[in-house]
Amino acid sequence: MFDLQKTLNLIKGGLLEPVQTWESYLAGNHDWKETASILTGPLILVSVVLTSILGWLFRNHSLFGQQTGFRTTILVLIGAVIWVFIAAFVFSRLAGYFQGKHDFNRGFAAVSLAAIPGYIGSILGTVPFIGWLVSLALGILGLVFLYRIIPSYLEVPEDKRVVHYVASLLSTIVLVFIVNLILGIGTYSAGGLDDSRVSGNTIPGEFGRQAELVAQAENDRYDPPEDGLVSEAQMTSLLATLRKTAEYQAAQQERLKKLEEDMQGKEDFSFSDIGKMTAGMNTIMSTANAEMEVVKSAGGNWAEHQWVKNQLRTASIQKDLNDTIKHNYALYQKYAEQLREAGL
Repeated sequence: MFDLQKTLNLIKGGLLEPVQTWESYLAGNHDWKETASILTGPLILVSVVLTSILGWLFRNHSLFGQQTGFRTTILVLIGAVIWVFIAAFVFSRLAGYFQGKHDFNRGFAAVSLAAIPGYIGSILGTVPFIGWLVSLALGILGLVFLYRIIPSYLEVPEDKRVVHYVASLLSTIVLVFIVNLILGIGTYSAGGLDDSRVSGNTIPGEFGRQAELVAQAENDRYDPPEDGLVSEAQMTSLLATLRKTAEYQAAQQERLKKLEEDMQGKEDFSFSDIGKMTAGMNTIMSTANAEMEVVKSAGGNWAEHQWVKNQLRTASIQKDLNDTIKHNYALYQKYAEQLREAGL
Protein backbone atom coordinates (compact mmCIF):
# COMPACT_ATOMS: atom_id res chain seq x y z
CA MET A 1 0.00 0.00 0.00
CA PHE A 2 1.17 3.54 -0.74
CA ASP A 3 2.92 5.24 2.18
CA LEU A 4 3.94 8.85 1.47
CA GLN A 5 6.42 9.06 4.33
CA LYS A 6 8.11 5.81 3.33
CA THR A 7 8.29 6.98 -0.28
CA LEU A 8 9.89 10.29 0.69
CA ASN A 9 12.37 8.53 2.97
CA LEU A 10 13.37 6.14 0.20
CA ILE A 11 13.86 8.94 -2.32
CA LYS A 12 15.84 11.04 0.17
CA GLY A 13 17.95 8.08 1.27
CA GLY A 14 18.42 6.91 -2.31
CA LEU A 15 19.99 10.27 -3.14
CA LEU A 16 21.92 11.17 0.03
CA GLU A 17 22.70 7.83 1.65
CA PRO A 18 22.35 5.32 -1.19
CA VAL A 19 24.37 2.39 0.17
CA GLN A 20 22.66 2.40 3.58
CA THR A 21 19.25 2.76 1.91
CA TRP A 22 19.95 -0.13 -0.49
CA GLU A 23 21.08 -2.39 2.34
CA SER A 24 18.10 -1.66 4.56
CA TYR A 25 15.63 -2.07 1.70
CA LEU A 26 17.21 -5.37 0.64
CA ALA A 27 16.87 -6.67 4.19
CA GLY A 28 13.12 -6.01 3.99
CA ASN A 29 12.76 -8.66 1.24
CA HIS A 30 10.03 -6.72 -0.63
CA ASP A 31 8.24 -8.19 -3.63
CA TRP A 32 7.97 -6.15 -6.82
CA LYS A 33 4.33 -5.11 -6.22
CA GLU A 34 5.25 -3.53 -2.90
CA THR A 35 8.23 -1.75 -4.47
CA ALA A 36 5.99 -0.49 -7.27
CA SER A 37 3.43 0.92 -4.81
CA ILE A 38 5.82 2.65 -2.40
CA LEU A 39 8.59 3.76 -4.76
CA THR A 40 8.45 3.07 -8.48
CA GLY A 41 4.90 4.18 -9.24
CA PRO A 42 4.93 7.39 -7.17
CA LEU A 43 8.41 8.28 -8.41
CA ILE A 44 7.49 7.90 -12.08
CA LEU A 45 4.14 9.67 -11.72
CA VAL A 46 5.52 12.66 -9.80
CA SER A 47 8.54 12.94 -12.07
CA VAL A 48 6.51 12.96 -15.29
CA VAL A 49 3.81 15.31 -13.98
CA LEU A 50 6.24 17.80 -12.42
CA THR A 51 8.45 17.73 -15.50
CA SER A 52 5.41 18.52 -17.61
CA ILE A 53 4.23 21.35 -15.35
CA LEU A 54 7.67 22.93 -14.94
CA GLY A 55 8.34 22.55 -18.63
CA TRP A 56 5.14 24.48 -19.30
CA LEU A 57 6.04 27.19 -16.79
CA PHE A 58 9.61 27.73 -17.91
CA ARG A 59 8.99 27.38 -21.63
CA ASN A 60 5.55 29.00 -21.74
CA HIS A 61 4.04 25.94 -23.42
CA SER A 62 0.43 24.91 -22.95
CA LEU A 63 0.39 21.90 -20.65
CA PHE A 64 -2.78 20.15 -21.72
CA GLY A 65 -4.17 22.79 -24.04
CA GLN A 66 -3.18 20.74 -27.06
CA GLN A 67 -3.88 17.11 -27.64
CA THR A 68 -0.23 16.44 -28.47
CA GLY A 69 0.98 17.78 -25.11
CA PHE A 70 -1.40 15.57 -23.12
CA ARG A 71 -0.73 12.59 -25.37
CA THR A 72 3.01 12.97 -24.94
CA THR A 73 2.66 13.03 -21.15
CA ILE A 74 0.65 9.81 -21.17
CA LEU A 75 3.08 8.12 -23.54
CA VAL A 76 6.06 9.10 -21.41
CA LEU A 77 4.32 7.59 -18.40
CA ILE A 78 3.73 4.36 -20.27
CA GLY A 79 7.28 4.38 -21.63
CA ALA A 80 8.77 4.86 -18.15
CA VAL A 81 6.80 1.92 -16.78
CA ILE A 82 7.85 -0.27 -19.71
CA TRP A 83 11.49 0.66 -19.16
CA VAL A 84 11.48 -0.31 -15.48
CA PHE A 85 9.81 -3.68 -16.08
CA ILE A 86 12.04 -4.61 -19.01
CA ALA A 87 15.20 -3.50 -17.20
CA ALA A 88 14.25 -5.46 -14.08
CA PHE A 89 13.48 -8.57 -16.15
CA VAL A 90 16.68 -8.37 -18.22
CA PHE A 91 19.08 -7.62 -15.34
CA SER A 92 17.62 -10.36 -13.14
CA ARG A 93 17.34 -12.88 -15.98
CA LEU A 94 20.89 -12.39 -17.21
CA ALA A 95 22.23 -12.48 -13.66
CA GLY A 96 21.38 -16.17 -13.63
CA TYR A 97 23.48 -16.73 -16.76
CA PHE A 98 26.42 -14.91 -15.16
CA GLN A 99 26.42 -17.06 -12.00
CA GLY A 100 24.32 -14.56 -10.06
CA LYS A 101 20.80 -14.77 -8.68
CA HIS A 102 17.77 -14.69 -10.97
CA ASP A 103 15.30 -12.81 -8.78
CA PHE A 104 12.80 -10.43 -10.42
CA ASN A 105 11.72 -8.90 -7.09
CA ARG A 106 15.30 -7.90 -6.31
CA GLY A 107 15.94 -6.81 -9.87
CA PHE A 108 12.88 -4.57 -9.82
CA ALA A 109 13.95 -3.03 -6.52
CA ALA A 110 17.52 -2.47 -7.75
CA VAL A 111 16.40 -0.76 -10.96
CA SER A 112 13.86 1.39 -9.10
CA LEU A 113 16.33 2.54 -6.44
CA ALA A 114 19.06 3.24 -8.98
CA ALA A 115 16.62 5.28 -11.10
CA ILE A 116 15.94 7.83 -8.35
CA PRO A 117 18.66 10.30 -9.47
CA GLY A 118 17.53 10.04 -13.09
CA TYR A 119 13.91 10.90 -12.32
CA ILE A 120 14.93 13.78 -10.07
CA GLY A 121 17.21 14.93 -12.87
CA SER A 122 14.29 14.81 -15.28
CA ILE A 123 12.43 17.31 -13.11
CA LEU A 124 15.42 19.61 -12.64
CA GLY A 125 16.21 19.39 -16.33
CA THR A 126 13.37 21.80 -17.05
CA VAL A 127 15.20 24.66 -15.27
CA PRO A 128 16.50 27.17 -17.85
CA PHE A 129 20.20 27.37 -18.73
CA ILE A 130 21.71 24.81 -16.30
CA GLY A 131 18.88 22.29 -16.09
CA TRP A 132 20.19 20.09 -18.88
CA LEU A 133 23.60 19.85 -17.18
CA VAL A 134 22.06 18.86 -13.84
CA SER A 135 19.85 16.32 -15.60
CA LEU A 136 22.84 14.84 -17.41
CA ALA A 137 24.88 14.57 -14.22
CA LEU A 138 22.05 12.88 -12.31
CA GLY A 139 21.35 10.56 -15.24
CA ILE A 140 24.97 9.41 -15.19
CA LEU A 141 24.78 9.03 -11.42
CA GLY A 142 21.79 6.74 -11.92
CA LEU A 143 23.85 4.51 -14.24
CA VAL A 144 26.64 4.42 -11.66
CA PHE A 145 24.15 3.53 -8.92
CA LEU A 146 22.78 0.70 -11.05
CA TYR A 147 26.28 -0.66 -11.59
CA ARG A 148 26.96 -0.55 -7.85
CA ILE A 149 23.66 -1.97 -6.60
CA ILE A 150 23.38 -4.97 -8.95
CA PRO A 151 26.14 -7.12 -7.38
CA SER A 152 24.59 -6.91 -3.91
CA TYR A 153 20.99 -7.39 -5.05
CA LEU A 154 21.56 -10.07 -7.71
CA GLU A 155 24.82 -11.52 -6.33
CA VAL A 156 26.72 -11.19 -9.60
CA PRO A 157 30.37 -12.33 -9.10
CA GLU A 158 33.08 -9.68 -9.25
CA ASP A 159 34.66 -11.10 -12.42
CA LYS A 160 31.28 -11.16 -14.23
CA ARG A 161 30.09 -7.76 -13.06
CA VAL A 162 31.09 -5.61 -16.03
CA VAL A 163 29.96 -8.01 -18.75
CA HIS A 164 26.64 -8.63 -17.00
CA TYR A 165 26.02 -4.90 -16.60
CA VAL A 166 26.94 -3.98 -20.15
CA ALA A 167 25.04 -6.89 -21.71
CA SER A 168 21.95 -6.19 -19.57
CA LEU A 169 21.96 -2.47 -20.29
CA LEU A 170 22.38 -3.04 -24.00
CA SER A 171 19.63 -5.68 -24.08
CA THR A 172 17.31 -3.37 -22.15
CA ILE A 173 17.85 -0.48 -24.57
CA VAL A 174 17.19 -2.68 -27.59
CA LEU A 175 14.10 -4.36 -26.10
CA VAL A 176 12.61 -1.06 -24.93
CA PHE A 177 13.14 0.41 -28.37
CA ILE A 178 11.46 -2.57 -30.06
CA VAL A 179 8.51 -2.65 -27.65
CA ASN A 180 7.98 1.11 -28.00
CA LEU A 181 7.96 0.82 -31.77
CA ILE A 182 5.48 -2.07 -31.66
CA LEU A 183 3.17 -0.13 -29.34
CA GLY A 184 3.59 3.07 -31.35
CA ILE A 185 4.97 4.96 -28.36
CA GLY A 186 8.13 6.20 -30.05
CA THR A 187 11.22 7.32 -28.16
CA TYR A 188 11.35 10.38 -25.93
CA SER A 189 14.11 12.22 -24.15
CA ALA A 190 14.23 11.46 -20.45
CA GLY A 191 14.09 15.04 -19.32
CA GLY A 192 11.34 16.72 -21.24
CA LEU A 193 7.76 16.43 -22.39
CA ASP A 194 8.00 18.84 -25.26
CA ASP A 195 6.93 16.43 -28.00
CA SER A 196 10.56 15.93 -29.03
CA ARG A 197 9.97 12.54 -30.57
CA VAL A 198 12.88 10.66 -31.98
CA SER A 199 12.09 8.82 -35.14
CA GLY A 200 12.51 5.06 -35.19
CA ASN A 201 15.07 5.29 -37.96
CA THR A 202 17.34 7.76 -36.17
CA ILE A 203 19.06 5.39 -33.74
CA PRO A 204 22.43 6.92 -32.84
CA GLY A 205 25.96 5.54 -33.02
CA GLU A 206 26.65 1.82 -33.07
CA PHE A 207 22.93 1.02 -32.66
CA GLY A 208 22.23 2.79 -35.93
CA ARG A 209 25.13 1.16 -37.73
CA GLN A 210 24.13 -2.33 -36.64
CA ALA A 211 20.47 -1.67 -37.48
CA GLU A 212 21.48 -0.56 -40.96
CA LEU A 213 23.67 -3.64 -41.34
CA VAL A 214 20.80 -5.96 -40.41
CA ALA A 215 18.46 -4.13 -42.78
CA GLN A 216 20.92 -4.56 -45.66
CA ALA A 217 21.36 -8.26 -44.89
CA GLU A 218 17.61 -8.83 -44.74
CA ASN A 219 17.26 -7.30 -48.20
CA ASP A 220 19.70 -9.81 -49.71
CA ARG A 221 18.13 -12.41 -52.00
CA TYR A 222 19.63 -15.60 -53.38
CA ASP A 223 18.20 -18.10 -55.85
CA PRO A 224 19.97 -21.40 -55.10
CA PRO A 225 20.82 -23.80 -57.92
CA GLU A 226 18.11 -26.32 -58.72
CA ASP A 227 20.45 -29.24 -57.98
CA GLY A 228 21.20 -27.84 -54.50
CA LEU A 229 24.94 -28.44 -54.86
CA VAL A 230 27.43 -26.32 -52.90
CA SER A 231 30.36 -25.30 -55.10
CA GLU A 232 34.05 -25.33 -54.21
CA ALA A 233 34.12 -21.52 -54.50
CA GLN A 234 31.25 -21.17 -52.04
CA MET A 235 33.04 -23.45 -49.61
CA THR A 236 36.23 -21.40 -49.89
CA SER A 237 34.30 -18.18 -49.33
CA LEU A 238 32.53 -19.67 -46.29
CA LEU A 239 35.81 -20.76 -44.71
CA ALA A 240 37.34 -17.32 -45.22
CA THR A 241 34.32 -15.68 -43.62
CA LEU A 242 34.31 -18.01 -40.62
CA ARG A 243 38.03 -17.46 -40.01
CA LYS A 244 37.74 -13.69 -40.17
CA THR A 245 34.71 -13.84 -37.89
CA ALA A 246 36.60 -15.89 -35.31
CA GLU A 247 39.54 -13.47 -35.41
CA TYR A 248 37.25 -10.46 -35.06
CA GLN A 249 35.35 -11.98 -32.14
CA ALA A 250 38.60 -12.90 -30.38
CA ALA A 251 39.78 -9.29 -30.67
CA GLN A 252 36.47 -8.02 -29.31
CA GLN A 253 36.65 -10.46 -26.39
CA GLU A 254 40.08 -9.09 -25.54
CA ARG A 255 38.59 -5.60 -25.42
CA LEU A 256 35.90 -6.75 -23.01
CA LYS A 257 38.48 -8.54 -20.87
CA LYS A 258 40.53 -5.34 -20.68
CA LEU A 259 37.39 -3.40 -19.71
CA GLU A 260 36.68 -5.89 -16.93
CA GLU A 261 40.22 -5.51 -15.60
CA ASP A 262 40.00 -1.71 -15.69
CA MET A 263 36.65 -1.59 -13.89
CA GLN A 264 37.13 -4.43 -11.41
CA GLY A 265 36.64 -3.28 -7.83
CA LYS A 266 36.01 0.31 -8.91
CA GLU A 267 33.43 2.27 -6.92
CA ASP A 268 34.01 5.86 -8.05
CA PHE A 269 33.24 6.68 -11.68
CA SER A 270 34.28 9.42 -14.07
CA PHE A 271 32.93 10.50 -17.46
CA SER A 272 35.76 8.45 -18.95
CA ASP A 273 34.45 5.33 -17.21
CA ILE A 274 30.96 5.89 -18.61
CA GLY A 275 32.57 6.17 -22.04
CA LYS A 276 34.26 2.82 -21.45
CA MET A 277 30.90 1.28 -20.55
CA THR A 278 29.40 2.64 -23.76
CA ALA A 279 32.32 1.22 -25.72
CA GLY A 280 31.68 -2.11 -24.01
CA MET A 281 28.05 -2.08 -25.18
CA ASN A 282 29.22 -1.34 -28.72
CA THR A 283 31.71 -4.20 -28.48
CA ILE A 284 29.07 -6.71 -27.39
CA MET A 285 26.70 -5.58 -30.12
CA SER A 286 29.31 -5.78 -32.89
CA THR A 287 30.53 -9.16 -31.60
CA ALA A 288 27.02 -10.59 -31.81
CA ASN A 289 26.76 -9.43 -35.44
CA ALA A 290 30.36 -10.23 -36.35
CA GLU A 291 29.65 -12.86 -38.99
CA MET A 292 27.09 -10.69 -40.74
CA GLU A 293 29.48 -7.74 -40.66
CA VAL A 294 32.28 -9.77 -42.21
CA VAL A 295 30.00 -10.87 -45.05
CA LYS A 296 28.47 -7.47 -45.76
CA SER A 297 31.68 -5.45 -45.40
CA ALA A 298 33.17 -7.59 -48.16
CA GLY A 299 30.15 -6.97 -50.40
CA GLY A 300 28.88 -10.51 -49.90
CA ASN A 301 25.36 -11.87 -50.05
CA TRP A 302 24.04 -12.80 -46.60
CA ALA A 303 21.24 -14.95 -47.99
CA GLU A 304 23.72 -17.02 -50.04
CA HIS A 305 26.03 -17.34 -47.05
CA GLN A 306 23.19 -18.69 -44.91
CA TRP A 307 22.10 -21.10 -47.63
CA VAL A 308 25.61 -22.58 -47.92
CA LYS A 309 25.84 -23.08 -44.15
CA ASN A 310 22.42 -24.74 -44.00
CA GLN A 311 23.24 -27.08 -46.89
CA LEU A 312 26.45 -28.18 -45.20
CA ARG A 313 24.76 -28.67 -41.84
CA THR A 314 22.08 -30.83 -43.44
CA ALA A 315 24.71 -32.85 -45.28
CA SER A 316 26.76 -33.39 -42.11
CA ILE A 317 23.68 -34.94 -40.46
CA GLN A 318 22.00 -36.83 -43.33
CA LYS A 319 25.18 -37.85 -45.21
CA ASP A 320 23.66 -40.03 -47.95
CA LEU A 321 19.95 -39.21 -48.12
CA ASN A 322 20.13 -38.35 -51.84
CA ASP A 323 22.64 -37.41 -54.53
CA THR A 324 22.65 -33.71 -53.56
CA ILE A 325 23.40 -34.47 -49.93
CA LYS A 326 26.04 -37.05 -50.91
CA HIS A 327 27.85 -34.42 -52.97
CA ASN A 328 27.64 -31.78 -50.24
CA TYR A 329 28.71 -34.29 -47.60
CA ALA A 330 31.77 -35.23 -49.64
CA LEU A 331 32.65 -31.53 -49.84
CA TYR A 332 32.01 -31.17 -46.12
CA GLN A 333 34.32 -34.10 -45.35
CA LYS A 334 37.06 -32.63 -47.55
CA TYR A 335 37.11 -29.45 -45.45
CA ALA A 336 35.82 -30.95 -42.16
CA GLU A 337 38.90 -30.15 -40.10
CA GLN A 338 39.09 -26.57 -41.34
CA LEU A 339 35.36 -26.09 -40.74
CA ARG A 340 35.67 -27.35 -37.17
CA GLU A 341 38.62 -25.05 -36.52
CA ALA A 342 36.56 -22.16 -37.90
CA GLY A 343 33.66 -23.00 -35.57
CA LEU A 344 31.14 -24.75 -37.83
